[in-house]
Amino acid sequence: MTFDPDQLPIPDLGLRCRRCGYGLAGLPRHQCPECGQTFTMDEMVPPGDFPIVIFNGGELRGKPEVLDLLRQYHIPFIEILGPAEAMYGMVETLRGRTRIAVPRASYFEVIDLLRRQALAEPLPPIEETTANDWTCPSCQEENPGTFDVCWSCETARPA
Repeated sequence: MTFDPDQLPIPDLGLRCRRCGYGLAGLPRHQCPECGQTFTMDEMVPPGDFPIVIFNGGELRGKPEVLDLLRQYHIPFIEILGPAEAMYGMVETLRGRTRIAVPRASYFEVIDLLRRQALAEPLPPIEETTANDWTCPSCQEENPGTFDVCWSCETARPA
């Protein structure tokens, strides 16, 4: 699935001006009409290579329907725990409360999918897996052909 976050008018992704909070959906250019602040779409993504997804004003949580959606569209993700949960290995008991981080390049694609799902809009077609995609022998997760290590359990790709 290809999603172009730089398309104009700006798609409805729930983005707000960082200076004044004005909603940016539908704008014909990358400038807030309220305060005049110019911006790039890359500035709207939280920092880091795997930013935590912010959706509807809060951090996206790892609920089963969210994780299923990301897996369906072959979007790698990381479930982030708080320090105490990570220390005591409480991932399964906290299912649905973990925070979700995705690759920076997939950030707006995830926001668009979540928005469409929340509004009961049709989701884009799912791209078929290619022959290079592989299934991890340890945890059975699907991995893109470009991954040499399983994104879920870090098992090396079989030869």
